Amino acid sequence: MNKVKIGIIGMGRMGLTHYSIINTHPDVEIVSVSDTASTIVNALKKYIPKLKTYTDYKDLLNAKDIDGVLVTTPSILHYPICKLAGENGISVFCEKPFTTSPAQAEELKNKFEAKGLVNQVGYVYRYNALFQRTKEYIEKSVLGNILNVKADFYSSTIIKPQSAKGWRSERMNGGGVTYEMASHILDLMNYFFGAPKQVLDSTLRNVYSTNVEDILNAKLIYPGNITCALFVNWSDVSYRKPMMKLEIFGTKGKVLVDLYGMQIFLTEGAPEFKLERGWTTIPSIMVESTSPYYVRGEGFTFQLYDFVEEIKDRSRKPLCSFSHAWETQKTIHAIFDNNKLA
Repeated sequence: MNKVKIGIIGMGRMGLTHYSIINTHPDVEIVSVSDTASTIVNALKKYIPKLKTYTDYKDLLNAKDIDGVLVTTPSILHYPICKLAGENGISVFCEKPFTTSPAQAEELKNKFEAKGLVNQVGYVYRYNALFQRTKEYIEKSVLGNILNVKADFYSSTIIKPQSAKGWRSERMNGGGVTYEMASHILDLMNYFFGAPKQVLDSTLRNVYSTNVEDILNAKLIYPGNITCALFVNWSDVSYRKPMMKLEIFGTKGKVLVDLYGMQIFLTEGAPEFKLERGWTTIPSIMVESTSPYYVRGEGFTFQLYDFVEEIKDRSRKPLCSFSHAWETQKTIHAIFDNNKLA
């Protein structure tokens, strides 16, 4: 069969990561890349002479010689890039947070769906085996009726006073702890339970940043009257690496899950999952993975391979589409609008 032809716009850390991953797919040919930094473009020209290089993303998209494009630029550019890609009939994988406007997210969702183009957003935790197993436990009522969730996310991303420069200092660029970190939890909650019915309370607090929040507290209500207490802090120096922790409590038990494993307590066993009454610990290494390539986590490979397979087979149901990201975007803005310290 013919190769799926891919372009990449934005060759920073994430662009280079995605390049290395998607280049391992046997059915992919990376045709072109674009970046505004001439140093990067010139290096690619030198070492990969067959690769088409551009400093203007419009030239890459208007060449119309690719099936799909990976968009890994600052968030403020996501909307115009995705819009032009859609107009040119090109499928899109876009890094989160997709856009920083619910209206723009909805517009792109509608346009790509109307044209039948593959559309995907990089909420990578949907592709993590531990969180997929958690979703299965929820759907099969292993925990009974879910009552409440405690969701925490910590990192030491911002641990000194910040200037007004740089993408992390501007919300329109996807800066702030809500876009950078909380969005992942909000997307996972949608994946597990559907979009929230209500944001009851939110508090955004500055520690070292001036224009964006460093700490977020929020309380949300999901279908079935499931309550979620959300706490996210990217200014906690005690965490060397980012750490997401979920505690999901139901009428028949609870699960504690993070990127390293899960602990499950059940009041009655679940033989179909080989879970006994009481506590069961499942390290991440005991969750079967079929990832063909590993860099920064198996989810990054699964999501990009899924994008390619969707282009090859348009009947495949996307795991994280523009529609899913639009729902997450609406929740993010509800949190902003509900800020008690505004």
